[in-house]
Amino acid sequence: MPSFGPDLIRHLPGVAAPALRGLILTLGIGAVAAGACFAATITPELQKHVRRGTFEVVIKKPEKDALTYEKPLPLDLIPFVERNDAYWPVGTAFAIAPNTFVTAAHVMLVSVGSQFGLPAIRDGEGKVYSVDRVLKFATHEDFVVFTVSGAPAVAAFETSTTPALDSPVFAVGNALGEGVVVRDGLLTSVTPEAQDGKWKWLRFSAAASPGNSGGPLLDSEGRVLGVVAAKSPNENLNYALPIESVLNGSDKAALFDSRSSFGIPHLLQGTVVADFKDSFGLPLPYPQFASAVRAALLKNMKDQLAKLAASESARLLPHGGAKLLATLYGSFDPTLVTQGDDGTWDAHSCTADEETQLADDGRVWHCKDESVATLFSLQYPASMPDKQRYRDSREFMDLLLKGVKVPRMVGTQAVRITSFGPAQQEELLRDHFGRVWQLRAWSLGFADAYIVTLALPTPDGYVGMQTIAPSFLLDPIKETLGFVADYLYLSYSGSLTQWRAFLDRRELRPAVFDRFKLQYEPDKRVRLESPRVQLDSAGLMSLGARSSLDLQMTYMLDHGRLIWDVGGITLRQDRDKGTFVAAYRQANPAEDAGRGPRERWEHMTKHNGDFSGTAQHDNEFKNFWVRTVAGGVGRSASASDPGSRALYEVVYNTDNAILPRQFDDIQSKLAQDLRITE
Repeated sequence: MPSFGPDLIRHLPGVAAPALRGLILTLGIGAVAAGACFAATITPELQKHVRRGTFEVVIKKPEKDALTYEKPLPLDLIPFVERNDAYWPVGTAFAIAPNTFVTAAHVMLVSVGSQFGLPAIRDGEGKVYSVDRVLKFATHEDFVVFTVSGAPAVAAFETSTTPALDSPVFAVGNALGEGVVVRDGLLTSVTPEAQDGKWKWLRFSAAASPGNSGGPLLDSEGRVLGVVAAKSPNENLNYALPIESVLNGSDKAALFDSRSSFGIPHLLQGTVVADFKDSFGLPLPYPQFASAVRAALLKNMKDQLAKLAASESARLLPHGGAKLLATLYGSFDPTLVTQGDDGTWDAHSCTADEETQLADDGRVWHCKDESVATLFSLQYPASMPDKQRYRDSREFMDLLLKGVKVPRMVGTQAVRITSFGPAQQEELLRDHFGRVWQLRAWSLGFADAYIVTLALPTPDGYVGMQTIAPSFLLDPIKETLGFVADYLYLSYSGSLTQWRAFLDRRELRPAVFDRFKLQYEPDKRVRLESPRVQLDSAGLMSLGARSSLDLQMTYMLDHGRLIWDVGGITLRQDRDKGTFVAAYRQANPAEDAGRGPRERWEHMTKHNGDFSGTAQHDNEFKNFWVRTVAGGVGRSASASDPGSRALYEVVYNTDNAILPRQFDDIQSKLAQDLRITE
């Protein structure tokens, strides 16, 4: 059956589950032993009637596995029945009238958006009947009433709306996906539902296991008292919805009604109370019903994200961002800008990362910290052709899988997936800073789920986020990734040839580069123009095939508005050596930016400390540099304006032998060829 357990769910974005937690009730893992001190029985004839009127709810398995693995799958490790079953059992249903069946709403939700067709019910002889129309649906009460195509002629269960406490009851269901079983216990109590106390749950001691959801709770005469819905996590007392709620439920509208805490752990500190209330007309054919449910789930996620943003507006960036706005971070691997317990914002440093080297200077990096999603960086091998790089979803994921392991559990073995093939879904997403992301999804058919990436093209590859989404949660999780995209902190690096090709891709480049000009004359010079910095390399260094350009991006304020722009430029003569020219922006730090940025600003304004402008070298006379300060509109790199809004650290560094008078020439050329224009 599809695995939506801890090994899969732990990869979900932290925000995806909270808004739906009140919506989707799930049974715990593992069978529960019956706690009654007696053994109630039902007659053989009644048992036959119960089995004929109770069905498995199933979803069709994929007929063909499109994935590629590191080795043949050891399918013999899967139990015989499971590996030979063409369907996944996901719950239980039962008949309450001719061609009228009931199951739990959360059982039906698992099939919404399934990649493999309509959900169905299966009888004891293995015959399958596809769901046809949905007649009633309510998430709060957790039930759905539906019809099937080619309905079987079975006697419906009688119902009782007057359950007696301490009387024998029988929980009937597809326990653990291994067929319909009947287990006995007592009706122990009734308990008001937690949200609004609108009805009372029936609590019973008969054992319930995963797969029992949606099955009938019967009295000793075989009458339905309720619909099995959930179990207590720490005790053998389980929950059923009184059948009266089903019989009296609306047949005019599908109803969503849940309340839960909503937030984005590992990103924002704030939370809101999420009230999910929605409806649409019934009855509907199942495909139209599924589309309406997906639309409602997506709308709810959008509403809750907007509510959270509005609630936190006084604490979102740039509020609390003094340190972030005054700091230029050096790492070229992506990170999230996160809110601390004290409400301040900073770039989160990955504490558990992993790097995999590819051929020809290629590289895959990813962060294994618990987060909203897995952050990654992909640097393509230099020998790979550039022409189709940002259009080939298969090549992208095949390379990413060399570093980010995605296993399939077969029995006790974790078999690594090496290819998903081309993406099933692709679209472009533009965030609030004008960055253009490629949103892609690949099928995980063996779990009726998707691998989802939100990736930002860079000159040498991609940076982005990856997560796993059950099919029915795909749209809300995609929406969540789009929200988080604004908080991804990254910088750009690449060869000059890669940069020229990257900037030519207008449909994929960030909006900030619309005002960025790069002219590259191979083996001669680079002219770079932006609204803040102008650089001509002709008099500073010779350039070639191994030369590279690094742009450190940062958040900054522009006339009080938060923007994302170039904060640092490093032009390297050879990416693996030490000759480069650089300019690093330093915003005037606010008082609460911290001691480091304030002291750095003070030294820059006074031209002392590291910013004296005198030539320096290491102890072995192998590395030489000069560091100075520039700032102010139209001023050269040899001047500074302490009253300007931002200053720039200007550096020339070389690991070539150099004479003192040559450094004088370099400083003079810096004044002419590197200009600060903001």
